[in-house]
Amino acid sequence: MEQTTNLKLPYIAPSQAQKHVTHNEAIRALDALVQLSAINRSTSLPPEENQEGDRYIINTPAKGLWKRREGQIAAWQDGAWAFFSALEGWNVWIEDEKSFVVFHQKKWIKNEISTNPVSRLGIEATADDTNRLSVKSPAALFDHAGAGHQLKINKADDNQTASLLFQSNYQGRAEMGTMWGRDFRIKASADGSKWFDVMVADSTTGLACFPAGIVHATTGKKQSGMTLVPAWAGTPTIFEAPMVPSSATIASLSANLLNLNKGGAAAIFATSMRGISMIRVWNITRSPAQSAWAKWDTTADQLQVSNPEHIKQWLKNDVIQITDPLRNDIAIDISPLMQKALSAVFPQDGVLLNAGSTGDITIVCDESSPVSSSNLVYFKGDEKRSFTVTGVYG
Repeated sequence: MEQTTNLKLPYIAPSQAQKHVTHNEAIRALDALVQLSAINRSTSLPPEENQEGDRYIINTPAKGLWKRREGQIAAWQDGAWAFFSALEGWNVWIEDEKSFVVFHQKKWIKNEISTNPVSRLGIEATADDTNRLSVKSPAALFDHAGAGHQLKINKADDNQTASLLFQSNYQGRAEMGTMWGRDFRIKASADGSKWFDVMVADSTTGLACFPAGIVHATTGKKQSGMTLVPAWAGTPTIFEAPMVPSSATIASLSANLLNLNKGGAAAIFATSMRGISMIRVWNITRSPAQSAWAKWDTTADQLQVSNPEHIKQWLKNDVIQITDPLRNDIAIDISPLMQKALSAVFPQDGVLLNAGSTGDITIVCDESSPVSSSNLVYFKGDEKRSFTVTGVYG
């Protein structure tokens, strides 16, 4: 065996004369190949001026003294070119590219470090089972690769969360994305526990709403916009003076139902309000008077209360009315109308009402309803007019 297997370095044969020549040849090959760094791999014609130790990976098509030596390593040694054929797995640092290349399947390819896949990745931070990618940095850049760039956040189904969460000292302050559905939401929080919907964009129509309202940029005062009640809603009467005597007697009770004596429902609830309004009814037989919220949406003399706990102490033959016995006003919750006509219930700032021959009036609504997310509408206890809703402010 006259040379080494991999680098093909010559051995010194027994009794060989001029042993230093063979030894120096091996040393020169080692000098060229060990810790190998090439100027570039894009040159196919030998440069005219060279410095001792210059090395290149010969590009295609090789020309001049490099002809037919494509892919070989050319080293300038002692005023001449020495050529070395690479073997599988050789690595070379390419100076002008500032990267490593590896000889694989008879060609040189860039030796790119891959982390695909890894279970966790922490950059100046510790990744864990939840935050499997953790980055601690003043900024992060997601750049394009020749055109645009798209950041994708995928969830298993519509019931899950796909969002961006903004934190302060690891407490949530704002969140945007598709949380618990397909609609796009922007939420805000002052403490990370109580959240408010700032904006909700309907995924089917693209229409956006602002549940908390909008304030004027200069004054900071809340602004309201009026939503007209659609024509298909019919005649949305939220209040009409009931029939005399404006009180009714309870015939029986069953869970959340008040069964009234014949004609009792119409005596306190106008028929036109059926399925449109909830109203606070007062049991004036109790002392002090007790109240419950009820709606009338059937043809029977039967009211359905929102909370059966409120009527647990009520009995047959107790008398109820809609006028607050102390304040002498009538409280109306219009959430059934809002759900029917606007498909959403929200804390309205006011309502635009038509009062028939007396024209339109606006009523401010600034008290939250205890039984829905709307605000209450109040009327005087002796009000005799009928009111239909033209529009809702909010």
